[in-house]
Amino acid sequence: MTTPLSQDQLAAFAAVVEAGSFTRAARAIHLSQPALSRRIAGLEDQLAVTLLVRGPAGPVLTDAGKRVLAFVQAQRALEDELLGDLTSSTRALRGEIRVFGPSSIVPAMIVPPLAALVREHPAIQLELRSAGNEALAGLLARGAADFIVTDEATDDPGVISTAVGHEEHVMIESLAGGPADVYLDSHVADRTTAWFLAEQPARARPRRWRRSFMHNEAGILLGVELGLGRAVKPRQTIPPGSPVRVLREFRPVRKPFYLRHRSQRFYSRLHHIAVGLLVTAIRDGLAASLSPRSSPSAHRGR
Repeated sequence: MTTPLSQDQLAAFAAVVEAGSFTRAARAIHLSQPALSRRIAGLEDQLAVTLLVRGPAGPVLTDAGKRVLAFVQAQRALEDELLGDLTSSTRALRGEIRVFGPSSIVPAMIVPPLAALVREHPAIQLELRSAGNEALAGLLARGAADFIVTDEATDDPGVISTAVGHEEHVMIESLAGGPADVYLDSHVADRTTAWFLAEQPARARPRRWRRSFMHNEAGILLGVELGLGRAVKPRQTIPPGSPVRVLREFRPVRKPFYLRHRSQRFYSRLHHIAVGLLVTAIRDGLAASLSPRSSPSAHRGR
Protein backbone atom coordinates (compact mmCIF):
# COMPACT_ATOMS: atom_id res chain seq x y z
CA MET A 1 0.00 0.00 0.00
CA THR A 2 1.36 3.41 -0.94
CA THR A 3 2.14 5.68 2.03
CA PRO A 4 0.13 8.94 1.83
CA LEU A 5 2.12 12.11 1.36
CA SER A 6 2.61 14.15 4.52
CA GLN A 7 0.68 17.40 4.45
CA ASP A 8 3.26 18.96 6.78
CA GLN A 9 6.04 18.05 4.38
CA LEU A 10 4.13 19.34 1.38
CA ALA A 11 3.40 22.60 3.21
CA ALA A 12 7.08 22.98 4.09
CA PHE A 13 8.10 22.41 0.47
CA ALA A 14 5.55 24.92 -0.85
CA ALA A 15 6.62 27.49 1.77
CA VAL A 16 10.25 27.34 0.61
CA VAL A 17 9.26 27.71 -3.04
CA GLU A 18 6.92 30.62 -2.37
CA ALA A 19 9.31 32.41 0.02
CA GLY A 20 12.35 31.90 -2.18
CA SER A 21 14.56 30.87 0.74
CA PHE A 22 14.69 28.37 3.59
CA THR A 23 15.18 31.14 6.16
CA ARG A 24 12.09 33.14 5.15
CA ALA A 25 10.01 29.97 4.79
CA ALA A 26 10.97 28.74 8.28
CA ARG A 27 9.94 32.11 9.71
CA ALA A 28 6.64 32.09 7.78
CA ILE A 29 5.50 28.67 9.05
CA HIS A 30 7.07 29.02 12.54
CA LEU A 31 9.64 26.23 12.27
CA SER A 32 13.37 26.15 12.88
CA GLN A 33 15.37 25.94 9.68
CA PRO A 34 16.75 22.46 10.53
CA ALA A 35 13.19 21.18 11.14
CA LEU A 36 12.07 22.67 7.83
CA SER A 37 14.98 21.06 6.00
CA ARG A 38 14.18 17.69 7.60
CA ARG A 39 10.57 17.85 6.37
CA ILE A 40 11.65 18.52 2.81
CA ALA A 41 14.35 15.84 2.99
CA GLY A 42 11.70 13.39 4.22
CA LEU A 43 9.44 14.26 1.28
CA GLU A 44 12.32 13.78 -1.17
CA ASP A 45 13.20 10.44 0.46
CA GLN A 46 9.61 9.20 0.15
CA LEU A 47 9.38 10.26 -3.51
CA ALA A 48 12.98 9.19 -4.27
CA VAL A 49 13.59 12.42 -6.20
CA THR A 50 15.27 15.78 -5.66
CA LEU A 51 12.74 18.58 -5.50
CA LEU A 52 14.91 21.61 -4.78
CA VAL A 53 18.50 22.49 -5.63
CA ARG A 54 20.15 25.20 -3.56
CA GLY A 55 21.54 27.95 -5.79
CA PRO A 56 23.22 31.32 -5.23
CA ALA A 57 19.91 33.13 -5.82
CA GLY A 58 17.91 30.71 -3.68
CA PRO A 59 16.36 27.24 -4.11
CA VAL A 60 15.62 26.17 -7.68
CA LEU A 61 12.86 23.73 -8.60
CA THR A 62 13.75 20.55 -10.43
CA ASP A 63 11.31 19.09 -12.97
CA ALA A 64 10.03 16.78 -10.24
CA GLY A 65 9.71 19.78 -7.93
CA LYS A 66 7.57 21.60 -10.49
CA ARG A 67 5.21 18.62 -10.63
CA VAL A 68 4.91 18.46 -6.84
CA LEU A 69 4.28 22.21 -6.68
CA ALA A 70 1.50 21.88 -9.27
CA PHE A 71 0.00 19.11 -7.14
CA VAL A 72 0.09 21.28 -3.99
CA GLN A 73 -1.55 24.19 -5.81
CA ALA A 74 -4.27 21.96 -7.26
CA GLN A 75 -4.86 20.40 -3.84
CA ARG A 76 -5.27 23.85 -2.27
CA ALA A 77 -7.68 24.94 -4.99
CA LEU A 78 -9.74 21.76 -4.54
CA GLU A 79 -9.87 22.29 -0.78
CA ASP A 80 -11.00 25.90 -1.19
CA GLU A 81 -13.73 24.87 -3.60
CA LEU A 82 -14.92 22.03 -1.35
CA LEU A 83 -15.09 24.32 1.67
CA GLY A 84 -16.97 26.91 -0.33
CA ASP A 85 -19.50 24.35 -1.56
CA LEU A 86 -20.05 22.78 1.87
CA THR A 87 -20.23 25.96 3.95
CA SER A 88 -22.55 28.02 1.75
CA SER A 89 -25.90 27.20 0.21
CA THR A 90 -25.28 29.91 -2.41
CA ARG A 91 -22.02 28.31 -3.61
CA ALA A 92 -19.95 31.26 -2.49
CA LEU A 93 -16.47 31.33 -3.95
CA ARG A 94 -13.40 31.30 -1.72
CA GLY A 95 -9.66 31.09 -2.27
CA GLU A 96 -6.85 33.33 -3.44
CA ILE A 97 -6.22 35.21 -6.69
CA ARG A 98 -2.68 36.54 -7.15
CA VAL A 99 -2.04 38.64 -10.26
CA PHE A 100 1.17 40.44 -11.21
CA GLY A 101 1.67 42.70 -14.22
CA PRO A 102 2.72 46.15 -15.45
CA SER A 103 1.51 49.31 -13.74
CA SER A 104 -0.10 50.38 -17.01
CA ILE A 105 -2.55 47.45 -16.80
CA VAL A 106 -3.01 46.21 -13.21
CA PRO A 107 -4.68 49.23 -11.55
CA ALA A 108 -7.01 50.25 -14.37
CA MET A 109 -7.92 46.93 -15.99
CA ILE A 110 -7.49 44.23 -13.34
CA VAL A 111 -8.48 45.80 -10.03
CA PRO A 112 -12.08 46.83 -10.99
CA PRO A 113 -13.40 43.43 -12.19
CA LEU A 114 -11.75 41.51 -9.35
CA ALA A 115 -13.01 44.05 -6.82
CA ALA A 116 -16.55 43.43 -8.06
CA LEU A 117 -16.00 39.67 -7.69
CA VAL A 118 -14.77 40.06 -4.11
CA ARG A 119 -17.73 42.25 -3.19
CA GLU A 120 -19.97 39.39 -4.30
CA HIS A 121 -17.78 36.71 -2.68
CA PRO A 122 -16.04 38.22 0.39
CA ALA A 123 -14.13 35.01 1.19
CA ILE A 124 -11.86 35.58 -1.82
CA GLN A 125 -8.42 36.98 -0.99
CA LEU A 126 -6.65 39.20 -3.54
CA GLU A 127 -2.98 39.93 -4.12
CA LEU A 128 -2.56 42.37 -7.02
CA ARG A 129 0.85 43.87 -7.73
CA SER A 130 2.52 45.94 -10.41
CA ALA A 131 5.82 44.52 -11.63
CA GLY A 132 8.10 44.74 -14.66
CA ASN A 133 9.18 41.83 -16.83
CA GLU A 134 12.38 41.34 -14.87
CA ALA A 135 10.38 40.68 -11.68
CA LEU A 136 7.76 38.51 -13.40
CA ALA A 137 10.29 35.98 -14.69
CA GLY A 138 10.07 33.26 -12.03
CA LEU A 139 6.76 33.98 -10.30
CA LEU A 140 4.70 31.24 -11.94
CA ALA A 141 7.48 28.65 -11.72
CA ARG A 142 7.85 29.03 -7.97
CA GLY A 143 4.14 29.35 -7.29
CA ALA A 144 4.29 32.97 -6.12
CA ALA A 145 1.61 34.10 -8.59
CA ASP A 146 -1.52 32.56 -10.09
CA PHE A 147 -1.50 34.86 -13.13
CA ILE A 148 0.96 37.22 -14.74
CA VAL A 149 0.40 39.78 -17.50
CA THR A 150 3.46 40.21 -19.70
CA ASP A 151 4.57 41.32 -23.14
CA GLU A 152 7.12 38.49 -23.38
CA ALA A 153 6.32 35.42 -25.45
CA THR A 154 7.03 31.93 -24.08
CA ASP A 155 7.39 28.40 -25.41
CA ASP A 156 7.22 26.79 -21.95
CA PRO A 157 4.86 23.77 -22.26
CA GLY A 158 4.00 24.10 -18.57
CA VAL A 159 2.42 27.53 -19.07
CA ILE A 160 -0.90 28.55 -20.64
CA SER A 161 -0.50 31.86 -22.48
CA THR A 162 -3.53 33.77 -23.81
CA ALA A 163 -3.15 36.79 -26.11
CA VAL A 164 -5.16 39.69 -24.65
CA GLY A 165 -4.40 42.49 -27.11
CA HIS A 166 -1.94 45.26 -27.85
CA GLU A 167 -0.79 48.23 -25.81
CA GLU A 168 -0.06 51.40 -27.78
CA HIS A 169 2.87 53.61 -26.81
CA VAL A 170 3.25 57.27 -27.73
CA MET A 171 5.81 60.01 -27.04
CA ILE A 172 4.58 62.88 -24.87
CA GLU A 173 5.91 66.18 -23.53
CA SER A 174 4.59 68.94 -21.27
CA LEU A 175 2.27 71.57 -22.72
CA ALA A 176 4.62 74.08 -21.09
CA GLY A 177 7.60 72.64 -22.93
CA GLY A 178 10.81 71.16 -21.55
CA PRO A 179 14.17 69.75 -22.64
CA ALA A 180 13.82 67.89 -25.95
CA ASP A 181 16.92 65.77 -25.32
CA VAL A 182 15.86 64.29 -21.94
CA TYR A 183 13.73 61.13 -21.83
CA LEU A 184 12.18 59.68 -18.68
CA ASP A 185 12.28 55.96 -17.84
CA SER A 186 11.46 54.15 -14.60
CA HIS A 187 14.99 52.92 -13.79
CA VAL A 188 18.37 52.36 -15.42
CA ALA A 189 17.44 48.90 -16.74
CA ASP A 190 14.19 50.16 -18.29
CA ARG A 191 14.65 49.97 -22.08
CA THR A 192 11.30 51.48 -23.08
CA THR A 193 12.69 54.68 -24.59
CA ALA A 194 15.44 52.84 -26.49
CA TRP A 195 12.91 50.31 -27.80
CA PHE A 196 10.45 52.98 -28.91
CA LEU A 197 13.10 55.09 -30.68
CA ALA A 198 14.49 52.02 -32.44
CA GLU A 199 11.03 51.49 -33.97
CA GLN A 200 10.94 55.03 -35.40
CA PRO A 201 12.07 56.09 -38.88
CA ALA A 202 15.71 57.23 -38.85
CA ARG A 203 14.73 60.87 -39.36
CA ALA A 204 12.71 60.88 -36.13
CA ARG A 205 15.45 59.47 -33.90
CA PRO A 206 17.43 61.97 -31.84
CA ARG A 207 21.17 61.81 -32.43
CA ARG A 208 21.94 62.43 -28.77
CA TRP A 209 19.73 62.11 -25.74
CA ARG A 210 19.89 61.81 -21.98
CA ARG A 211 17.77 59.89 -19.47
CA SER A 212 16.25 60.62 -16.09
CA PHE A 213 14.46 58.07 -13.91
CA MET A 214 11.07 58.47 -12.23
CA HIS A 215 10.36 55.02 -10.67
CA ASN A 216 7.00 54.08 -12.28
CA GLU A 217 4.31 55.11 -14.78
CA ALA A 218 2.73 57.63 -12.39
CA GLY A 219 6.11 59.18 -11.62
CA ILE A 220 7.00 59.40 -15.30
CA LEU A 221 3.74 61.19 -16.10
CA LEU A 222 4.31 63.64 -13.25
CA GLY A 223 7.86 64.26 -14.49
CA VAL A 224 6.60 65.10 -17.97
CA GLU A 225 3.88 67.37 -16.59
CA LEU A 226 6.54 69.27 -14.61
CA GLY A 227 8.67 69.74 -17.71
CA LEU A 228 11.53 67.40 -16.75
CA GLY A 229 11.63 65.77 -20.18
CA ARG A 230 9.78 63.70 -22.73
CA ALA A 231 8.57 60.15 -22.16
CA VAL A 232 7.18 57.11 -23.90
CA LYS A 233 3.84 56.23 -22.29
CA PRO A 234 1.09 53.64 -22.87
CA ARG A 235 -1.77 55.65 -24.30
CA GLN A 236 -4.29 54.47 -21.70
CA THR A 237 -2.11 55.83 -18.84
CA ILE A 238 -2.48 59.46 -20.01
CA PRO A 239 -5.57 60.81 -18.19
CA PRO A 240 -7.93 63.25 -19.92
CA GLY A 241 -7.00 66.82 -19.08
CA SER A 242 -3.38 66.02 -18.30
CA PRO A 243 -1.16 69.01 -19.29
CA VAL A 244 0.79 67.00 -21.86
CA ARG A 245 0.64 66.53 -25.62
CA VAL A 246 1.37 63.57 -27.88
CA LEU A 247 4.23 64.36 -30.26
CA ARG A 248 3.04 63.63 -33.78
CA GLU A 249 6.55 63.39 -35.21
CA PHE A 250 6.88 60.02 -33.46
CA ARG A 251 4.58 57.29 -34.72
CA PRO A 252 2.70 55.18 -32.12
CA VAL A 253 4.09 51.69 -31.56
CA ARG A 254 2.14 48.68 -30.33
CA LYS A 255 3.25 45.56 -28.49
CA PRO A 256 1.27 42.42 -27.63
CA PHE A 257 0.33 41.33 -24.13
CA TYR A 258 -0.44 37.87 -22.73
CA LEU A 259 -2.22 36.54 -19.66
CA ARG A 260 -0.25 33.58 -18.40
CA HIS A 261 -0.89 30.85 -15.81
CA ARG A 262 0.47 27.39 -15.05
CA SER A 263 -0.83 24.34 -16.87
CA GLN A 264 -2.26 21.77 -14.45
CA ARG A 265 -4.74 18.92 -14.42
CA PHE A 266 -7.28 20.52 -12.11
CA TYR A 267 -8.54 24.10 -11.95
CA SER A 268 -10.96 25.35 -9.33
CA ARG A 269 -14.20 27.08 -10.21
CA LEU A 270 -12.62 30.31 -8.90
CA HIS A 271 -9.69 29.90 -11.29
CA HIS A 272 -11.99 29.43 -14.28
CA ILE A 273 -14.00 32.51 -13.34
CA ALA A 274 -10.84 34.57 -12.78
CA VAL A 275 -9.47 33.61 -16.21
CA GLY A 276 -12.66 34.72 -17.92
CA LEU A 277 -12.82 38.02 -16.02
CA LEU A 278 -9.16 38.86 -16.59
CA VAL A 279 -9.09 38.03 -20.30
CA THR A 280 -12.25 40.02 -20.99
CA ALA A 281 -11.25 43.03 -18.86
CA ILE A 282 -7.73 43.32 -20.30
CA ARG A 283 -8.87 42.79 -23.89
CA ASP A 284 -11.60 45.41 -23.56
CA GLY A 285 -9.28 47.87 -21.83
CA LEU A 286 -6.49 47.55 -24.38
CA ALA A 287 -8.86 47.66 -27.35
CA ALA A 288 -10.50 50.84 -26.05
CA SER A 289 -7.12 52.56 -25.72
CA LEU A 290 -5.88 51.94 -29.26
CA SER A 291 -5.69 54.63 -31.90
CA PRO A 292 -7.21 53.36 -35.18
CA ARG A 293 -4.58 55.20 -37.22
CA SER A 294 -1.47 53.48 -35.83
CA SER A 295 0.01 50.19 -36.99
CA PRO A 296 1.04 47.31 -34.73
CA SER A 297 4.64 46.55 -33.85
CA ALA A 298 5.44 43.86 -31.30
CA HIS A 299 8.39 44.41 -28.96
CA ARG A 300 9.29 44.57 -25.31
CA GLY A 301 8.90 47.66 -23.18
CA ARG A 302 8.30 48.89 -19.67
